[in-house]
Amino acid sequence: MEGDAENRKDQVLERLNKRNKDRQNYLDVQSEQRSKESVQNEGVDYFSQTFRQRTIDIEQRLKDLQCGDAPSPDLARNFADITLEIQDLQRYLTASTMFLSDFKIKSCQNILNTLTAVSDETRQRLMPKKKFGFSGKKTATKQKSSANKDIVDSKLSKTAEKLGSNFSWTIENRNNEHIVLDSSQVNGQDITISNISHCLVELQGHPGSVQVSKASHCTLLCGPISRSFFAENMDECTLSIACQQLRLHSSGAIRIYLHVTCRAIIEDCKDIQIGEFNYDYSELEADYLASGLNKSQNNYTDVADFNWLSPDVHSPNWSLIKDHPDPNWNAWRRDFIANNHNIGHKQGDNVVKDTSII
Repeated sequence: MEGDAENRKDQVLERLNKRNKDRQNYLDVQSEQRSKESVQNEGVDYFSQTFRQRTIDIEQRLKDLQCGDAPSPDLARNFADITLEIQDLQRYLTASTMFLSDFKIKSCQNILNTLTAVSDETRQRLMPKKKFGFSGKKTATKQKSSANKDIVDSKLSKTAEKLGSNFSWTIENRNNEHIVLDSSQVNGQDITISNISHCLVELQGHPGSVQVSKASHCTLLCGPISRSFFAENMDECTLSIACQQLRLHSSGAIRIYLHVTCRAIIEDCKDIQIGEFNYDYSELEADYLASGLNKSQNNYTDVADFNWLSPDVHSPNWSLIKDHPDPNWNAWRRDFIANNHNIGHKQGDNVVKDTSII
């Protein structure tokens, strides 16, 4: 009897000890979780304050340039500094995404896109450069830029996502053409392309920025872009692009061979295939150096889809190119020229195969 009593006592003590250990473990876990949440909240608050202040500083610099009358060398230096500040702020956002919500990431990215757009527009207005284009098969008409201070100031006060209509179009309204701009026409320029179809466009140099609106069944090959590549309303096109920032809107059936130093962004897009940048020409290495792009940093596998915010499930709107040979651009160029630029159009009773997506 005495032995049974001792056994029961030991069992009760063991259960009590186990209960106390479980309770202590629970309290420790809760304490650690609260600590983590506290650190995370502090990180989010610090990020928000820092990001907001740096955004205000960049906006103020852009506004100061509107009101001043600095000579061109000073303007060029100021715009170069602003570009570096925006790039640095983009890197800060990318490094902080691990503890930011998807909504916060999207909101901050929209602000960065707007700053980039406003900076490009302000640069073009204050430091106008000659635009190159084509008329018929050779030259394009230029449209005078209508940018003004009110439009830029208005954009600075919003988080607008699209570039304005203030650009003169470099290339527009082209169909079935092989269009090549060399370094003398491209370097440092803001290249703008609108309403083209079944064209092969080559930009051999280092543009400041590239904007594309309305392109179908086209191939665009471009050297390193110092700042941003922005495109909307593209359909069944192939791109080979190197840039600091890429944003693609309202487009479908696009294949992109990409080098991007920040996180690429797509929105309202579907069937986007992405591989590694592979355009090549004789001055490519020199253009990389002149553009300021880091050739060793390529984030082409890191794409933010603003229509797909689930962190655990891959977006169905884009994928990486796998088990597919890289395009031979020299062969593609020869085929394009040999077919009289009539890719995908009827020639008599024959239909030429559309190979713009290789």
